Amino acid sequence: MSEKSTLIAAICEINPSASTEWLARFSEQDLAEYLKHLAISMEPASATRWIRRNDRAPMITREAA
Repeated sequence: MSEKSTLIAAICEINPSASTEWLARFSEQDLAEYLKHLAISMEPASATRWIRRNDRAPMITREAA
């Protein structure tokens, strides 16, 4: 399994609402950063902090139901 596939599988375990097709559009670096963000967000808020890198725009999408 490729690194990208491994990252996508790990993300889908934490966030099952993210489709593999949608995640496949992102680079390995973006997926690794998102996985790190998900892992940090699962910890108590008082214990951790996630800081978005300045060179990245927020990942925002909206799809019709």
